[in-house]
Amino acid sequence: MSSKERFVGHWKDTKSTTNSPGVQIFDLVTSNKPSIDSIRASLVIIGEGHRFAPTKFRGEAFYYFLSGNGILLWHHDNTDLSYLIDNDTYAWLPGLHSHSFENTGEGPMRCLVVTCKTSDSYEMRDGNVKKLDLLKPTGRKLADSFYGFEIQGTRRLLGGGYQLFSPGKAQNDHSHDEEIVYLVRGEGKLVVGLTEFELTAGSAALTPKNIKHRLINTGHDMFGYIVLEFGQECNP
Repeated sequence: MSSKERFVGHWKDTKSTTNSPGVQIFDLVTSNKPSIDSIRASLVIIGEGHRFAPTKFRGEAFYYFLSGNGILLWHHDNTDLSYLIDNDTYAWLPGLHSHSFENTGEGPMRCLVVTCKTSDSYEMRDGNVKKLDLLKPTGRKLADSFYGFEIQGTRRLLGGGYQLFSPGKAQNDHSHDEEIVYLVRGEGKLVVGLTEFELTAGSAALTPKNIKHRLINTGHDMFGYIVLEFGQECNP
């Protein structure tokens, strides 16, 4: 991990860009690799009554909606389909599929967007839309929990989920394939070797492949984060 600016970021510390009126895009982190392997994370805020149409690219896009209400318009399997979107809805879509998100609710829609480039093509039926159920009785306790994403058919996205650490929890040092973490609630630290990075809600971090690291919950609330792991490109 070479620099805090490249591998750890908070959306409030970056300037927004836009691809259409009413849409703000905050770049969070990106991998320092050749473009074919690049992984990028950003926070997208869609204003009331506005629509976000991502730029097409060859690869995979993962979306996790943190707040707001709206619809996904997706040209899927040769059909124009609409899907309801609210908080804790997630989706993975091929980057070349035509799709957009429209805010039909009150207040802004906030969405974590993580993309990775691939060289492979995708079928019209690839991709899916799901919703996490975080309102189970056990989810109200200050206890460790993990809610896995149902992801199939991806080429580089290996999997992920929503992880909750109780106060005082600390991971052991570990390493794996490239990983994106986005902190939804709480505060803590990412420790990489002798370097510590402070994380607060809205922070994102990218840990490179085979680099030992660990996360620590330093607050009194749950340390809740979205985690996604990426490997080498392969056929599903």
